Amino acid sequence: MNDKRAHPLFSGLMAAAHTPFNAAGRLDANVIGEQYKLFLESGVDGAFLCGTAGEGHSLSCGERRTVLDAWVGVSEGKYPVIAHVGHASIRDAVRLAEHAANAGAWAIAAMAPIYYKPQTLEELVEYLAAIAAAAPDLPIYFYDAPDFNGVRFPTEQVLEWGRLRIPTLQGAKFTSTDLRTFARCQRLDPPFNMLIGYEETWMPAITLGARGAIGSTLNFAAPVYRRVYEAMEIGDLATAQEEHAKALDLTEVLDRFGMVRASKAIMALMGVDCGDVRLPLRPFHDGEMQDLYELVRDMDVFARPLATPAELGR
Repeated sequence: MNDKRAHPLFSGLMAAAHTPFNAAGRLDANVIGEQYKLFLESGVDGAFLCGTAGEGHSLSCGERRTVLDAWVGVSEGKYPVIAHVGHASIRDAVRLAEHAANAGAWAIAAMAPIYYKPQTLEELVEYLAAIAAAAPDLPIYFYDAPDFNGVRFPTEQVLEWGRLRIPTLQGAKFTSTDLRTFARCQRLDPPFNMLIGYEETWMPAITLGARGAIGSTLNFAAPVYRRVYEAMEIGDLATAQEEHAKALDLTEVLDRFGMVRASKAIMALMGVDCGDVRLPLRPFHDGEMQDLYELVRDMDVFARPLATPAELGR
């Protein structure tokens, strides 16, 4: 088999970057420079673009291309950036993959379509293969997100079948809490680069060999996840559990408001205003901002001190 997965495996913390909008709901690429500065400041090792947190399915293809171009531009192409190129239209997915290859993306990823869903493992692999072929020199990650798109095939089987058809298949963004499946994926030989997609599983996944994570709270709370990893590396289980509990407390609060919309609100409190979410997600109103602030203000998780809603005029 001609295996072209020579690209370095990603390890570390990759933020599922928010897509910034202005007050009119239009893409505001000027904010991306501030996002990048925050990521560097807080120890984030890369950016995952136009996924769930980035509202990729609510963006036009042109907007998705602009987001990638802006990230590559502000980082001068020196920062690991994975572009999600999955789309309900295979033609659009292919065009997005071609653009990613030309624009300087570090890798691409693709979620299974959310409407005309593949009914067999073979159909899913052929969909991924067509996208990968459009960017033959880039690694591709399977964005496994069954809770979001309802496409449920054993991830290890997708990878095993996939490697027969897709020489650039690098691994998966594993957005699932099924750690038994994650463990099976970790045992595949040759190995794949398995990046966890639910921060809640970070600590137990480390015990199974996880070395990389992609998540929305990494936009602003990367320090707590790094502390978890560092404690696990030296066998300090008590500290790892304590720090992981802080991360769980944060995600539980954000889930009350809706993870994507609440995460964008936290970004505003950190001084990097990415605007509101797009419909059908419900915009965050000012009363909610105060409620959210009161619940998270004393949490020891954030990369920067939070501003108050009053300081933001909200």
